[in-house]
Amino acid sequence: MQKNNRLTINFFTRKHRVQSDKLIIYCRITIDCERTDFSINREIKANLWDNNRKRGKGFSNYVVSLNKYLDQIYTGLHEAHRLMMAEEKVITPLAIKARFFGEDEGGKTLKQLIAYHNGTMHTSLRPGTKKNYFITERCVGLFFKRGIWYRRYKTQKTELSIYIRL
Repeated sequence: MQKNNRLTINFFTRKHRVQSDKLIIYCRITIDCERTDFSINREIKANLWDNNRKRGKGFSNYVVSLNKYLDQIYTGLHEAHRLMMAEEKVITPLAIKARFFGEDEGGKTLKQLIAYHNGTMHTSLRPGTKKNYFITERCVGLFFKRGIWYRRYKTQKTELSIYIRL
């Protein structure tokens, strides 16, 4: 039987060790009495933090952008929880935190996807088509060995397509 998996997200502050008038903002994820905390790497003056609303108070540019950032974190954590429930994975606060920060095992690299495709489709493809796919796999491997990594790939799409055509 599946647990309730009730998700609670709270923002709270702790005093800054050096500057006593500033607070460091943390996020706490709680699921079925298990919890984990992480810092969101933001600070706020003590008089600008509303402890009841768990948000900054006022309408200065910094407070408005901070509140928007807190809303983005809140929404992102709920989205990670929803996706994990749809995938029927074990849901823990640490798993949601890992999914939110992109540290879970969910992603595949382009090279892994091409290798998987070449391995599963080898029986249904003709020899000429298989040859082209293996050449593409080799070219992508050489492209990434030259120092252009997968994370930068999003901005280097045209460079990769030019490299493959050569």
